[in-house]
Amino acid sequence: MIGSKIKKNSLKKNEHRQAKVLSSAFIVLFFALFSLACACGNFSLNSFTTTLSKFLCSKAEASEQTFNGKWIKVVKHEFKLYVYNNDKVIKSYNVAVGRNLGQKQRAGDNRTPEGNFTVQQIQRSDYWSHDFRDGKGVIEKAYGPWFIRLKTGWKGIGIHGTHAPSSIGKNDTEGCIRLRNEELVELKNNHIKIGMPVVIVK
Repeated sequence: MIGSKIKKNSLKKNEHRQAKVLSSAFIVLFFALFSLACACGNFSLNSFTTTLSKFLCSKAEASEQTFNGKWIKVVKHEFKLYVYNNDKVIKSYNVAVGRNLGQKQRAGDNRTPEGNFTVQQIQRSDYWSHDFRDGKGVIEKAYGPWFIRLKTGWKGIGIHGTHAPSSIGKNDTEGCIRLRNEELVELKNNHIKIGMPVVIVK
């Protein structure tokens, strides 16, 4: 009994020590980022805390995990979208992702956000047009037949089709995940449901 109590007390002390180390590391990180933001000028406490919150949440959420039923995983550096059923891949598609590498930091930075998200809405988009600011002007049917809107905390991020099939397999979007139109239709018809998990990793 005495030995058991000593062992339990030792474990509790180790857990407490680890928690203190993690807390200290977080505080150091926070003040380092805070100092950097102040040094860069144009400092806004609100925008800083919002960015920090999104960064920390996305890093925590983008860890390896599986879900029950169907879910989607996008691996940016592979230019792949995988459809899973539980822990097994049942379908994969080639995609294009944000033209700039890394985690999304601000609106308009042309990066695809990383983290755990969900399908928020499925919208018909075959009548949408868009100017990608590449000198080609307004493009009709720029998003293909469907826009699968994701709940990411960022405005306008989704999975959609394309007017430029040659862009698939490249860093070419403004932050969305882009598929060939016929594959988007297949994905939407056979796999997509509102609320299903979508994991995006680097």
